[in-house]
Amino acid sequence: MTMSQMLRLRFELHARKKIYHYRVAQAQRLVKDTLAKSDNPYIAFSTGKDSLVMAYLVWEQAPDAPAVYFDADCSYPESRELLQQIAQEHPLTIWPTEPLLDTFERLGGPTAQGIEYQTMKSTVYEPIERLLNEFHFDCSFVGLRAEESWGRKQLQRYRGGLFWHKQWSLWECCPVISWGYNDIWAYVVSNKLEYCKVYDRLWDAPEEDQRLSYWAGETKHRYGRWAWLRQLYPGLYNEFVDRFPEIARYT
Repeated sequence: MTMSQMLRLRFELHARKKIYHYRVAQAQRLVKDTLAKSDNPYIAFSTGKDSLVMAYLVWEQAPDAPAVYFDADCSYPESRELLQQIAQEHPLTIWPTEPLLDTFERLGGPTAQGIEYQTMKSTVYEPIERLLNEFHFDCSFVGLRAEESWGRKQLQRYRGGLFWHKQWSLWECCPVISWGYNDIWAYVVSNKLEYCKVYDRLWDAPEEDQRLSYWAGETKHRYGRWAWLRQLYPGLYNEFVDRFPEIARYT
């Protein structure tokens, strides 16, 4: 199911609002200020809608800024398709992490205690450390939005959209930190961006659940994430349950 005409019209109308244009201009200024501080930036690109908009805000001013996709061997087919399209227009690095299913197996399964932190460690923290050691980036652009979690609201409140990341010794810029759901899709529609087609399976879901990550991710598994995988991607689900039969209890 592609984006309906009614939904597209909703986003087109939102793109005419003053608040939308204010947020775009604010993000553009933030990107400009960040690029002035940086000699070697990179874009953390997930193929999700927020990441997509953030990336194009950067490419508008720095078209050669490289995007980096952290590959845990659990990408949706549609994510792979979008990555191929992006690679034809902009520099793109597919940066390998420990395969997510291997992480689960090593730690006792996808429902093991503390698994969310451990998967972040294996698919984000450790790969970033390796990435920075090899490429010496001095700035990262990230598509975080305060609307999506309490932790991100706190990030916006105390650090804003640009701050020095002590752990990684680089600037971190979040151009869309203050954007809402309608702002993101208004930018996609008004700029005619190709978005990841996983979203075409999600339009009937609540807006807060229209989020894209690895298909085997454990977040929200108690609230239907794996049941959704079973319904819409039965081949991937069967691969998952064959290796970890315990997930059938949640579907």
